[in-house]
Amino acid sequence: MPFLRASSVKGSPDRGDRALTPIKRAAFAVATVAVAHLATMQVTGGESSAPEQLRSITPASARLALRPSANAPYRRESWISPPGHTRTVHCSTLSTLPNGEIFAVWYGGEREGASDVAVYTSRWSDPVKSWSPPVRVVDESSAERELGRPIKKIGNAVVFPDQYGTLWMVYVSVMVGGWSGCTLNVKTSMDQGQTWGESQRLNLNPFLNLSTLVRSKPIYATDGRIGLPVYHEMALKYPQMLWLTPAADGTMRHYQLRSLPTQNDLIQPVLVPLGQDRVLMVLRDGGPDRVLHTAYSGDNGWTWSEPGHSNLPNPDSAVDALRLSDGRVLLVYNDAEHGRETLRLAISNDDGHSWNPGPVLEHEALKEFSYPSLLEDATGKIHVTYTWKRQRIKHVEFNLAWLNQATPVQAVASR
Repeated sequence: MPFLRASSVKGSPDRGDRALTPIKRAAFAVATVAVAHLATMQVTGGESSAPEQLRSITPASARLALRPSANAPYRRESWISPPGHTRTVHCSTLSTLPNGEIFAVWYGGEREGASDVAVYTSRWSDPVKSWSPPVRVVDESSAERELGRPIKKIGNAVVFPDQYGTLWMVYVSVMVGGWSGCTLNVKTSMDQGQTWGESQRLNLNPFLNLSTLVRSKPIYATDGRIGLPVYHEMALKYPQMLWLTPAADGTMRHYQLRSLPTQNDLIQPVLVPLGQDRVLMVLRDGGPDRVLHTAYSGDNGWTWSEPGHSNLPNPDSAVDALRLSDGRVLLVYNDAEHGRETLRLAISNDDGHSWNPGPVLEHEALKEFSYPSLLEDATGKIHVTYTWKRQRIKHVEFNLAWLNQATPVQAVASR
């Protein structure tokens, strides 16, 4: 499927056609169920075989600088979004740029789902320990103009580089209804996020092209494919894999959506490469169990085991995880079956089969600390960003010495 970075569509569609009549609402409800069943079988173009090997996207110059963290425990807090920049903020994600800088993306506006919500970016300068002022990349108006269709709201976004140095942004837009009525769109940057091309819509489902969302960072195959974890939310909720194959000129050669066999109500998959063709998947639980689920792939993310319980709680909230430079898996999650008042770290020494609860990053009754994102930089420091009371995006960085000192010894085994 060819993919172009620029669009020739101009002007803004009429917004007066957004209201649905009762007949249209009934038709949309029927279509909802049809989409859910069709999407479970959907495979679109692209390669037909599993990747032979995964690779790191960390730039060679940064890998040369990789070294163990200092022995002295280190922890530091800062803020990405300034106070009062937008009334609410949510859903930050982190990425390493080709030049080794750390790049953050999130959305903010009057409230989640409001028409004034925009996607913002900022970059971390390690020498001065500060974030650049937020840059507005896409909003409802610009998305409408670039996509050539009415947009009700925009939301979750992730950014990631490809092997050629192009930076990709995938974000959610909704024409009608809630998040289950969304589509995915992409923008690309050829200058490491300084400027962006116009939005392009991904055609992922055969019927109405609705209800594919994104939240977490991808994995990279040595053949050039990028495995982006996505998920379906309309009627049935389950994880999927979107395999993208970028070209050297910043266009998309083709892309392929693969649905995964899994129980309902497991969404927002997080992927952790484990080596030797194995990948760990951690899943948010939107069902009655209220525990994190894990699944495993033995062929670099192409096929997956059925998810099992991890025995760590999950109040239907996003998590993130990564494999540290020392081989352990680090997880950040809401440590409760209900509510998002406590944000905590956990460590696994056995690739996610058991977890050792670690330090609490935030706790305050009746407040929200949620949607974390993790990254380990080229010096071995670990960075986590998250939604702080829906008011700001907070950033915490620490080293392995601090993590080891603050982590209890007793592990919690999986069922």
